[in-house]
This record gives sequence, structure tokens and C-alpha cells, in this order.
Amino acid sequence: MKGFTLVELLAVIIVLGAISLVVIPSVQRSVNRSGEQAYEVQVSNIEDAAKNWAADHIDSLPDHGKTVTITLEDLMQGNYVEQDLENPKTKKPFAKDTKIIIKNINENYTYKFVES
Repeated sequence: MKGFTLVELLAVIIVLGAISLVVIPSVQRSVNRSGEQAYEVQVSNIEDAAKNWAADHIDSLPDHGKTVTITLEDLMQGNYVEQDLENPKTKKPFAKDTKIIIKNINENYTYKFVES
């Protein structure tokens, strides 16, 4: 006898289907998690660029308890970040009017990324 019987083929198909039910959701979770991590890294890089901007523009920093807002475009024009940074979640560039809010709290500056 050569080949597989219909029952053997159906058994293989059922086993492969069961495996795919387990594997596909875990792969999807991994992909989503890596996208979130890439987004967090990108935001951290933008906040670091804002810190570099602040170091170069010390006179523009806010007084105690106040804030100053810069945009991603400001960082691009000053060559602190590359042009058309891509949002890893959407695979599209961040809007140039995306804001970074710099706040002075007891001479400690906080940097908050606010996506448009």
C-alpha cells in the first residue's frame, strides 16, 4: 500500500490546526509587545533629544513651577532628531506638531511627550 489514508490525512490536518490555535495568538502577542517596546524606546529617544535641546537653550527653560513646550519640528530643525521619525505602532511618521512639555519643579526638569 502506498500513500496515506484519508483518516491519516484528516488526523494530520486536525493536529496542525490545533497547533496553529496555540502558536498564532502567542506570535501575535509577541509582535504587539515588540511594537510597544519600540514605541517606548522611540519616545525615550525623543525625550533625550529634548534634554539635549534644553542644554543648548538653557535661557529658554522655564522658571520654577512653569512649563515650556517645544515641538518635534523644533527638534528636527535643530538636528536633535532625524527627519520624519516613524511611530513604530502606526508605521507612519510622528506629526511634526507633536509636543514635548518641559516643566521646572524645584530646578529639576521633567520631559513629557504628548503625541498629537
